Amino acid sequence: MTSRRASLQPPGRDSIISSSEERRRSSIRMSHTQVENFRISDDDQLIEDAEDAEEEEDEDEEEEEEDLYQLDFQSPELSTDYWQIHKLVKYLKVGTATCTTIALVGLKDSGLDREVCQLALKMVGGLEVLLNILRTSNLRCNIGALQVLEAACGHVSTRATVYKLGGLQVLQGLVEHSQVKVRGLAASVLAQVCGLPSARSALIRDGGVPKLVALLRADAAAMQSNSEVAASVEGAARALWACSVSRMGRAAFLRAGGLEMVGGLLVGSRTALLVPIVGIIHQCITEAVFRERVEAAGYTSALVRLLHSSSPQLQVLATKALARCSVLEATSERLVREGGLEVLVSLLAREATTYTDAIIEKDPAFARESGMIGEPPGAPRSRKASVMPDTSSSIGVGGSAQTPAASLMPDTCIEGTKVDLEVSGDPEASDQNGGSGQAPGDSELLEAVSEAIWHVSLLPNHVAAVKELTAVPILVALLHHNDEKVLTNVVGALGELAGDPECCIILLRGGGVTTLIQLLRRTSDKLLLNVTRALGSCAADEDALSALLQQDGLRLLWSHLKNPNSRIQASAANAICTCLQQETEGLAEVVRSLVGGIELLVSLLESESEAVLSAVCAAIAKIARDPQNLAIMTDYGAVTSLSKLAVRENDTLRPYLAEAIAACCVSRETGLLFGQAGAVAPLVQYLETNDSTIRRPTCRALHRLSLEPENCITLHQSGAVPLLLEMLGSEDEVVQEAAADCLRNIRLLALFRCKTSNRSSRVTSRGSLSVRR
Repeated sequence: MTSRRASLQPPGRDSIISSSEERRRSSIRMSHTQVENFRISDDDQLIEDAEDAEEEEDEDEEEEEEDLYQLDFQSPELSTDYWQIHKLVKYLKVGTATCTTIALVGLKDSGLDREVCQLALKMVGGLEVLLNILRTSNLRCNIGALQVLEAACGHVSTRATVYKLGGLQVLQGLVEHSQVKVRGLAASVLAQVCGLPSARSALIRDGGVPKLVALLRADAAAMQSNSEVAASVEGAARALWACSVSRMGRAAFLRAGGLEMVGGLLVGSRTALLVPIVGIIHQCITEAVFRERVEAAGYTSALVRLLHSSSPQLQVLATKALARCSVLEATSERLVREGGLEVLVSLLAREATTYTDAIIEKDPAFARESGMIGEPPGAPRSRKASVMPDTSSSIGVGGSAQTPAASLMPDTCIEGTKVDLEVSGDPEASDQNGGSGQAPGDSELLEAVSEAIWHVSLLPNHVAAVKELTAVPILVALLHHNDEKVLTNVVGALGELAGDPECCIILLRGGGVTTLIQLLRRTSDKLLLNVTRALGSCAADEDALSALLQQDGLRLLWSHLKNPNSRIQASAANAICTCLQQETEGLAEVVRSLVGGIELLVSLLESESEAVLSAVCAAIAKIARDPQNLAIMTDYGAVTSLSKLAVRENDTLRPYLAEAIAACCVSRETGLLFGQAGAVAPLVQYLETNDSTIRRPTCRALHRLSLEPENCITLHQSGAVPLLLEMLGSEDEVVQEAAADCLRNIRLLALFRCKTSNRSSRVTSRGSLSVRR
């Protein structure tokens, strides 16, 4: 029997997502002549249709489903199973209740949990007979047929055949049966069949979700005393978990009042029931409306308690649900308040033992300073193979030391123990990982834990809490993880934590800045977005900026301005802007040394993304402080591009644009160019807002533009004088000074023109007098 790990996917989807190699190992093998005797072309076509529907639902499964149903019949020793099932199905067709019951018992005991027998049952026409039995009124035969179908639907082709033969409608009718056991078995079979997107859509369309939600309305005392009631609720929950993968299913679930039902079941202690219940919540909170309702109802408190569960599968699902829900500020606050953050950090430390031990071996001094170990200097440590890049020394293989965070775990979570995603009660052992040092499922748990910590760190007042739990050095160690999703979440968390000076120092001392620079060479959009943000946060520190410049980080950031993703462009431009804020000697020369860098930056002023435009304007404002760089930007048409943007009515863009114009107007010549490009009159309208972040750079820009007399005329004609007089009453001294200087320049021009006109009038009067004489 093939070993099978419990899946965190909804029922019916685990075998679809399992590897093709495992499927090949358990495929039927018979002779070529026997294959010709079976007419399976219709079934193969059905399976191909199921594949097409699954590709529309989830494109990630395309490659893994290519050879899902390829059968290789070569092994004669398996033919006995086929003929045994063939004989039992013949007895099913006899028609008497007694014979049918005996045949069903035989089928149930024939090892239908193996794919070999599942496919054999399908080929000999057994599924059609079983569905016909379900249409009868014989209770014992109905229960037996449902038990056989429950075991046989482990293979996706069996589910596809059941759906094609109209089994979905039969099962929906049995969900409302008067017998509790029949209802539970029917719901359990539905849970497996609904792993197919086409079957799931049909069930939702036919109104099956409200029927399943009705099965959840069971008394807690009845569930404790009656195992059949508990089994029916569990089967309905697994079926709803499969339906909740679809957006239509989530909407139908909400309309049927299912959220209140699953919330009441969260207080139970049955792990077999809690797993699908938490799975439903995990799927549903992808929708914002569900997240808000889950938090408002207080269900996240139950999820926090489930983090302490001894079931690894339940623990992972609860962590993933909290990770999705923690984007809400209220959920993030609850995690910190109710101790969930401590559990998350302890889980992080437990799963990252390989990486933390490697960094401890590489730099024990840093580990002691950052709080990763509390041993006195000189204390011996066991040695372990390193996953960190180290060309200076070789590290042996040995044990691992326990981190302080790992000691926060319950007694069942021993340091160094890998997560076992085996469902409680499953007799089969989980697969080994080929000596990679990491048990299956670790990446999935790490992904959820790191995502939750990232979302908690989004609030500035939680950064201190994360720092006190010594999570920063663990996250730094995980920068060497191989899983891209884990890396994305870890980098996102470090990007938020790097805003704290102490966390930034830890990141720098642990080699995190170097690793982040190396990650700029990756191609994943989500990862690059977080890496550029993290480096932007680090660049605010002088030491981190020096390390970034020495390791060619600025050039790599600049190269991502060519990325087709506008979000990455904006993030890279923001990081560049942060780098240029520091008055580092020679930084202007570094910018000029980037071949085509300034031209690329100016070209982004034609972007359609407001975020990109804002970030580029902010970067131009910093680059323009150097006269040579300003001259280069002017040659590439920066003045014209900035002037075209002045007419946009976007309050997010306006402060950065006004700042860029103010920075570029360091001379009267540049101010004249802006005036000729039509940038002066639109800027006057910026003063009509009450937003101080817009008024300040606008007043500075208008002051510098007013140094050119022609711009003063435009300012006067555009009605700037009353608005500038109003700015004189501002509490911001910079605004007051800039407005006063601008008015002074306008007034000086008026006085000059008045004197000029008086002189010309005097000269004219004298000339006319001399003519008269």
